[in-house]
Amino acid sequence: MPRDASAKPPKPSVHGHGRRLLLAAAGELFAERGYGGTSTRDIADRAGVSEPMLFRHFGNKATLFQEAAVTPFTEFMDQYIKEYRNRAHGQLSAAEEGRRFFDGLFRVLFAQRELLMALMSAHQFDEVADEISAQARDAFGLVLALFEEVVETEAEERGFADSDLPAMVRVMFSMALSVALHGDWLMIGGEVTYDRMLAAMTQMSVHGLRVPPSAD
Repeated sequence: MPRDASAKPPKPSVHGHGRRLLLAAAGELFAERGYGGTSTRDIADRAGVSEPMLFRHFGNKATLFQEAAVTPFTEFMDQYIKEYRNRAHGQLSAAEEGRRFFDGLFRVLFAQRELLMALMSAHQFDEVADEISAQARDAFGLVLALFEEVVETEAEERGFADSDLPAMVRVMFSMALSVALHGDWLMIGGEVTYDRMLAAMTQMSVHGLRVPPSAD
């Protein structure tokens, strides 16, 4: 018997996919509404699953927020540092290595910008439990520590003079974070493109690692 062309296709089964659907829905809603403006019911409805399923998988909204907003951010850095440690160094120039790092960091920050804004807002206004807030701080701390490792390795291998590494790393990270999150306010995307910004950030960072010789 031929199928009625007007009949709606069956809704895909969520069996075995509840966790993935919940993470996707949570990421969308936290980005759209922030942590405080998103309820577990909203997330379950967006995912097409029951609210009890959310609690079975994650326990509470705070844990779901952590996995949807914090984990994607740290996974990039974990993968990058593994690749960085396993590849031969010295084959790229300082500028090429710097640009490669800024490109990767910017991409992950830009892709997760709504979630990062929600994460920072939730932390700023004490909307999440202290434990989750601490985990968010730890995530940024991990990124900065990995960033320091990369910059310190490059500086040593290329014979750059000593510099204030912790401060330099935070300046470099702040540039990438600001451009990724606040590109609209900085009027990036017209004549001043993101590519030009990344090139300028790389140039400033590479030359900033060299301390001018003493006048003595």
